[in-house]
Amino acid sequence: MQAIVLHGKNDLRYVTDYPKPTPGPGEILLEMTYTSICQTDIEMWQHGMFNWRGKPHIQGHEAAGIVVELGEGANIAGIEVGTRVAIENVRTCGTCFFCRKGTSQLCENGRNFGFSDDGGLAEFGVWPASLCIPLPDNMTNEEAPLAEPTSVAVHAVENANVVVGETAAVIGCGVVGLCTLQVLKAAGLRVIAIDPREQSLTIASELGADATLNPNEVDVGVVLPQIADALRDGRDLLAFLREGVRGRVDSDAEPSHPMTSTTSALPRTTKSPDDTQSHNGYGPDVVIETAGAPGTALDAANWVRRGGRVVIVGFSHESQDDINFGRSHMGEKNIMGSSATSHGGYHKAVALIANGSVNVKPLISALVPLDRGIQDGFERMLKPEKDVYRILVGNG
Repeated sequence: MQAIVLHGKNDLRYVTDYPKPTPGPGEILLEMTYTSICQTDIEMWQHGMFNWRGKPHIQGHEAAGIVVELGEGANIAGIEVGTRVAIENVRTCGTCFFCRKGTSQLCENGRNFGFSDDGGLAEFGVWPASLCIPLPDNMTNEEAPLAEPTSVAVHAVENANVVVGETAAVIGCGVVGLCTLQVLKAAGLRVIAIDPREQSLTIASELGADATLNPNEVDVGVVLPQIADALRDGRDLLAFLREGVRGRVDSDAEPSHPMTSTTSALPRTTKSPDDTQSHNGYGPDVVIETAGAPGTALDAANWVRRGGRVVIVGFSHESQDDINFGRSHMGEKNIMGSSATSHGGYHKAVALIANGSVNVKPLISALVPLDRGIQDGFERMLKPEKDVYRILVGNG
C-alpha cells in the first residue's frame, strides 16, 4: 500500500509497497480519509524527536478513517463496517501506576498512533476499536483529524482549573493555540491572544478573542496586565485603548502601526513581573503557552498575575530551561506542563467541534493527495515563512 514512512532524522520516504496491516484482537482496519501534518511531525522528521528505537514507521497521529474490517472481539457499540471515526492516538496499558491512578496520559507503557505504531499517512491503518470515536453526521472527514489538537486544548484548559468569568491569555496562535482560545471561550473566559503573525491574530479575532496583542508592535509585559484588568472589570475595551494604551482589539480599528518584524519568536518584556504588576495592573488569571518558541515559557510565567496559573503546552527540540522559579515562588504562581490529552478528552473534542463551539475549518489550509504528501505537505510546512496551519493528506 501507499504510505509516508519515517526511517530516521531527515529521512522521510513515500513508498507504494508498504505491507497492508491486518487487525488483531480488538482492533479494526481503517481506510484512512485524512491525516493532518502537525509541527510535531516536522520535529520528528527534522530533529529526530520521538524516534521509537530507530524503527521505520508511518507518520501521522492526527487522523481519521472509515471502518472496513473488524478484528476478533472488536465489538464496540457504534463501530461497524462503514463507520467514520476519529482516532484517539494514545494507547495506554491500563495497569501501570499512572493508569491505576486515573492519569493515563502519563502511562509508563503507552503507545501512540504515528509515533511508536504506524500512523495515518497511508491508505490503511489498524487501531483498537475502543480508541476509535464515531463521528456525528454533522462533522466532516476534513474536520475529524483536528479533534487531536482540540483534545490537547481541552486537556490544557482542564489543567488550568479555569473558572467562569476569569481572564486568560494564550501565547502562540498556531492550531493548538487557536483551539485553546475557543475551548477557553466555551468555558466562559475572556481571552487575549498573543502572536507576532497578523494572519494568526486576524483568525483569533474571528474565532472569538476578546483582544489580540502583537509583541512586535507593543511591549506585551506592559500592555497585557492593563488589558486583562479592563476585561476583568467589564470596561469598554475600545474606549480604554483610546485612552492611550497601545494594542489591537477585536474590532474594525486599524493596528496602532504596522508589524516591524516577521520573526516567529515572541520577544520578552524587559520589565520584571513585579514592576509590571505594580504599575500596569495585575494581569490574566491564566496563561496557556502553546508556542514552544525560545523564551515563551518564561513569558508565560512572567505575565500571569500573582496567584495565577500557567500551563505550558508548547515544546521544541530547543532547550526551554529559562524559568525563574524564584519569581514564581514569591508570586505563588502555579506552573505546570500539559502533554497530549487525558481520558475522555478526545470525546469532548469531537463534541465541541460537532456542536460548533470549536471551529477548525479556518485552520485547514490545504488538501493534498497521499502521493504528494512530502512535497506539498511536509516541505511546505518546513518553509520559515509558511502561511499554513494544517495540511490534510489523504484521499478523503
